[in-house]
Amino acid sequence: MSKPIRNRLMLGILITAVLFGLSGCLSQKTGSDEGDEYNGGLVWNNWTKSIAGGTDELPPGVINKDFLRCKACHGWDAKGANGGYVRRSGFPEKDTRPKPTKGTDLSHLLGRIATADVEHVNGRSWTTENNKMPNLTQTGGLTYKQIDDVTAFLNKGPKIGDIATIDISQKPVKYTFKNADPASGKDLYAKSCQLCHGADGNQMEVKLIDYFRNDGKYSEGFHKIIYGADEQMTRAVAGNLNAKQAAGILSWIQIQADDTTKKGFSQ
Repeated sequence: MSKPIRNRLMLGILITAVLFGLSGCLSQKTGSDEGDEYNGGLVWNNWTKSIAGGTDELPPGVINKDFLRCKACHGWDAKGANGGYVRRSGFPEKDTRPKPTKGTDLSHLLGRIATADVEHVNGRSWTTENNKMPNLTQTGGLTYKQIDDVTAFLNKGPKIGDIATIDISQKPVKYTFKNADPASGKDLYAKSCQLCHGADGNQMEVKLIDYFRNDGKYSEGFHKIIYGADEQMTRAVAGNLNAKQAAGILSWIQIQADDTTKKGFSQ
């Protein structure tokens, strides 16, 4: 075989190997923020649940699920200890869940979160329960779709910070809703929430007026109105509401919850 032919053959083999290697890499999707931000909100709450695309099982060796959930450190509002979780107790005071710190505030990064930030491949193992973020790609972790979805949630999903300012110097945390319409919120509550929660908010085990008087609960309430909470309270059941509509409902609730003489909502 002549040297030019041998060189061309070697070059062809090299190109084939490179292309094969690239096809292998491309077949293993690394994720983007083009996922479903609304499913991402469910992943943020608890990615192990089937409603969020999980298996309803904890990863091997995990005892306390709150050391897995994104919201356990970063809060419902993604502001961590600078938001509704400013006074959230946790590790080491309570060993069943982590304690958010100032470093868990992601609000200044929203819109430019990368999937690698979510994957966090150098993070802690499942069986180490502390304030450090886990490696979410280890065995039993997030699927590629869940990584896509939660990245989309962080980058483009509605947050309570879009419709309210949060004053963590107040106790409980003070929420000031922007351009909210409590009157429309009252109508939306009757249409979207009343069937399950009752006209006075006391129909279920959680009494809503008491719930919203607790610290930081408007962050959680907003998240669950927009993204859903579980198989019963889904986004569709709540009426596929947008941030402005959620602000209306929450501002109407806030007016009544601030009246400490009330034991339930007035219609």
